[in-house]
Amino acid sequence: MRKRVYYWTDSEHINKPVISDTILNTGVKINILKAKVEPQEAFLILELFGSKETIEKALNYLSKFGEVEEISKVIKRDLEKCVHCGCCITQCPINVIYMDEDYNVVFKEEDCVGCKNCLKACPFKAIEIFE
Repeated sequence: MRKRVYYWTDSEHINKPVISDTILNTGVKINILKAKVEPQEAFLILELFGSKETIEKALNYLSKFGEVEEISKVIKRDLEKCVHCGCCITQCPINVIYMDEDYNVVFKEEDCVGCKNCLKACPFKAIEIFE
């Protein structure tokens, strides 16, 4: 099973090995898709792998040190509005939007983490979010 989450923590926990402790204490595998760490806070997009029970245990553990929110948003591209300008490409933190050899924008929606960066970047409003 795979689950993606947003994770925020404050300055009290930034210098603690929360992610590695979560892995060691729960057995879950964690892929850090994005991390923004500043002195006062940290924001991460995490992808957790394991059984349903293992993932729930990991989420409970992470919740002790910060805020966890499941990513349930789905971002879709309207192919009729998209002009393949590429404005969205540079905004994607995990490179699920790219240009193919024919200069068409490719969007692997199934790998999207729902960060909404592309949504804000699109001048043609060709990208929409669904809850």
